[in-house]
Amino acid sequence: MSVQMGATTVMGAMGAMGAMGAMGAMGAMGAMGASGPGGPELNLMLVDALIKSRGGTVPAELGEPLVRSLPRTLDRAEDFARWAPHIRQLVLLFDLLGGLRFSVAGVVARLEHVSFNRTGTSARLLPIAEIKRPALAVFKGQAKLVAGYAELRAERASEILAQLTPQWAFWNSAANLRLDQRPRTQELMSLALSLASIIEMRFKHALACPRPSDYLPRIQPIIPVPLHGSLPSGHATEAFIVAHLLTQLRAEGHRFVDDLQRLAERTSINRSVAGVHFPIDSEAGRLLGTSLGEYLVCLCRRDSAAPAGSWQARTFETRDPGFDFVVPGAPLLPGTRQADPQHPTAAAPTTALQWLWRQAAAEWR
Repeated sequence: MSVQMGATTVMGAMGAMGAMGAMGAMGAMGAMGASGPGGPELNLMLVDALIKSRGGTVPAELGEPLVRSLPRTLDRAEDFARWAPHIRQLVLLFDLLGGLRFSVAGVVARLEHVSFNRTGTSARLLPIAEIKRPALAVFKGQAKLVAGYAELRAERASEILAQLTPQWAFWNSAANLRLDQRPRTQELMSLALSLASIIEMRFKHALACPRPSDYLPRIQPIIPVPLHGSLPSGHATEAFIVAHLLTQLRAEGHRFVDDLQRLAERTSINRSVAGVHFPIDSEAGRLLGTSLGEYLVCLCRRDSAAPAGSWQARTFETRDPGFDFVVPGAPLLPGTRQADPQHPTAAAPTTALQWLWRQAAAEWR
């Protein structure tokens, strides 16, 4: 009886995922401007109606152009509000990635911030995060731990399936986000997720670590094994960058710190339960996501009227095959504080990133 009920639960969750896929398609249409104000659904009947309407209502004289002048300066933050959210995200991602450097040396992959001097003639590198690939023996021992997590699959199958896509419903529930009323907060979260996804994939490619089932096929993962490297865990990276971002964004964020951290930990562990990640993948993702979150918030808060921000540069390294990611609230590995080297010392124009942060923060007042 319990086996049948478990199967029914899993099948039901998979059905729900199908519904989410349909919603995702609708979201993609919205991003393309295919529906909503200023972007009516494009179909042949509507296009024909618009042609006929213009022909019957617009006089021969077009009148004077309404735009009388162009901005005196370029790249103004105040113009940011005019663009569609997905355009703002592309602009911000371009700016953020331009300040990063990725490199490898031996078994170490490293992410650094490129800090230029005032004139832009020289630069220095400040560490953000680095991951040292463990030895083969560590992964072999970790694979046995992953096999042990299979005992939790019946209990957590619905969670695992619902968390295949970004965990918007889980974050909304844990921190009472009400994102339908806070579009700039959702936009900032989407930016953080996009940044984390790009960076985690660069680490995954460089480190090229096989998945648990590559070591022990009898682990038999219950979801498709992703077609990219195991270390670090992308789910952990994204869960922890969002946890830090929301904690810093909300004026009363301290009330949700523990809940968001526990959610990030549980989401990470679920990937081991599913059979697709080692516990060390989750720890590396926690380190990377937290440091990235601190770095992003530091850049968002650059303001000449406020003290310079900072982030903790952390290194992931382990030689312990038995390392397990199951201790709630376990402290992060120690890091090295990196003060923002480009904090404005005088009045400086607001950047697009600062504009988005201030708009998001205002939604919580």
